[in-house]
Amino acid sequence: MSRSRFTRRLFPLLTAGVVGTGIYAVDNWTDAKLIQRNCRTAYNGMAVAIDYKLNFQPTADRDIRPIEELHKRTANRLFDVFEKNGGLYIKMGQVIGTQAAILPLPYQERARRLFDSAPAVPFEAVERVFKEDFGCLPESVFDEFDKTPLASASIAQVHKARLKNGDIVAVKIQKPAIQKQINTDLFCYRVLAQVYEYMFDLPITWSTDYVEDHLRMEADFECEARNAMKAWKHIQDEPRLRGKVYIPKTYPELSSKRVLVCEWIDGVQLTDTASIAERHLDFNWAMKTAIMAFSSQIFKTGFVHGDPHPGNVLVRSHPDNPKHTQVVLIDHGLYIQESEKFRIEYCRMWEALFMLDIKTMQEICSSWGIHDANMFASLTLQKPFSPEKALHIQQSVDMRDVYDMQMNAKERIKHFLKDQSLFPREIIFVSRNMNIMRANNRQVGSPVNRINIMARWAVIGLNTSTSKGSWLQTVRLSWKSFLFESTLLLMTVTFWMVRFRDAVGRVVFGNKLNGFEDVLDKKMTEQLERQFGIKIDSSVFDG
Repeated sequence: MSRSRFTRRLFPLLTAGVVGTGIYAVDNWTDAKLIQRNCRTAYNGMAVAIDYKLNFQPTADRDIRPIEELHKRTANRLFDVFEKNGGLYIKMGQVIGTQAAILPLPYQERARRLFDSAPAVPFEAVERVFKEDFGCLPESVFDEFDKTPLASASIAQVHKARLKNGDIVAVKIQKPAIQKQINTDLFCYRVLAQVYEYMFDLPITWSTDYVEDHLRMEADFECEARNAMKAWKHIQDEPRLRGKVYIPKTYPELSSKRVLVCEWIDGVQLTDTASIAERHLDFNWAMKTAIMAFSSQIFKTGFVHGDPHPGNVLVRSHPDNPKHTQVVLIDHGLYIQESEKFRIEYCRMWEALFMLDIKTMQEICSSWGIHDANMFASLTLQKPFSPEKALHIQQSVDMRDVYDMQMNAKERIKHFLKDQSLFPREIIFVSRNMNIMRANNRQVGSPVNRINIMARWAVIGLNTSTSKGSWLQTVRLSWKSFLFESTLLLMTVTFWMVRFRDAVGRVVFGNKLNGFEDVLDKKMTEQLERQFGIKIDSSVFDG
C-alpha cells in the first residue's frame, strides 16, 4: 500500500478522533454532561436488553446459578448508571425501588443501596443560580450565608443563612445542571421503561406519565413552597394534629423555581433515638404522631407527602412548652393529590380488610382493574392477608427452580395488572409513603402499632365523607364499628404479645430486638414466595 493511500485512509479516522475528543471535552466542561449521560444510558440499556435476550432461559441441568448471575450483573449495570448519572436518575431509581418487589432479588438489593445523596456543587455554582434567578449574589439578600452546605441530595443542596431581619433560615438551592438535564433524563426514563417492559414482559410503562409529571413538580421549588403551605393548612384544620405537628414557614418572596428559603428548624431525625433521648423527648410519642400525620394525609385530606424518610421527619422540643415533643415535616417537593373517588375507595378498602368484607374488597379491586384481591390486600397492609384470618401463618414452600418461580411470578403480576388503564396512579406514591414509614418504625424496634393507627384513620376519613342516614343505617354503622374495634383489639393484643416476648428474650437470653414489623415482614416474605411465587428481600425499603 502506498504512503499516500495510507494517509488518505488514516485522515478520516484522525479527524473523527479529534472531533470526538473535542465534543467530549466540551460536554465534560458543562454542568449537564448531556452527551456522556445519554450515551452511558443508551449503551448500558442495550447491553442489558441483549444480555437478557440471550441468557434468560432454563439450563438443561436446571442449574439456577446462570440466571442468578444474569440478574446480578444486569442489576449492577443498571443501578451503576443511576448512580453515575446522578440528578433525576437517582429519583428515577428510587421510584423503581418502590416497585422492586416485582423484579428479581438482586434489583431489590441494589435499590436499597440507592441513597438520596450526592456530592455538593461548589459555591460558585450557587452564586450563579442566585445571579440568574434574582440578579444578585447571596450576600445581597442575607446578612450571613454559610458557604458550606449542610446537606446535599440528588437535585439540590441546603445552606444555613441569616436574613437581614435576624431570622435563621434554610436555603435549598437546586444544582445548576438539573433544569438542563430534566427533559433528556425523563425521555431516557421513558425509553428505559419501554425497553424493560419488553424485556421482562411485565407492565411497567403504565406509570411513566404520572411519575414524570411529579418528578417535574419536584424540581420546581415554587411548587414545593405551595405544597408546604397547603400541608400546613391541613394540619391546622385537624384538631388531632394541631400543635403536635409543625411545618416550617416558607418565604415565597425570597424563593424561585430553583431557590427555596424556609424557616430553620433545630431538630433531630425521627429514627435517631439516642439524640431524642439526650433531649429528653418522647420517642414513642413522636413515632406515633408521625404515623398519624401521614395517615391523615392518605385517608382524610388526600394530599400526601411522597418521601417521608427519617431525614424529612424531625423531632424537637415544642417551642411553646419545651417539656413536650413536636414532630416537624420538611422537604415538601414530592406530593400527590388523590382524587376524592380514590380517597373514599381506599378508606373503604382498609375498612373491608379489617372487617374481612371480601365482597367489598373484590368490588373495589375490580373497579381498579386488579384481578387478585388477596395479593393487593397483602401488599396494602404490608402483612399477609387471608380471607379466613387476619394473620396468615404458614411456612414457605420451595418452588422447583428459580426459572419456574420467576416465570410464575411474572404471570401472576401480569394478571394482577391486566387492566392497567383502570389502576389508580395514586397508589404509586401512597405505597411509597407507607413503605418508608413502615421502615422507619421497623428500624427502631416497632414501638408503634402502625397498622392499627392507619386503620383508625381510614375510618375517620370514611366518616368524614358519610352523611347521617336513617336510624337503621345508624344501627348498622354502630355494629360495623363494634366489629372493627374488636378486630383492632385482637391486633393490639398480638402487638403487645410480640413486644412482651421480645422484652423477655432480650433481658433473659440477650436476644436481638425484633419488633412487630419484623414479624409481619417475615410472614409477608413467606406468603409472597409461597402463594404468589415472588421472592422478596424484606429490607428493600428500609430507611
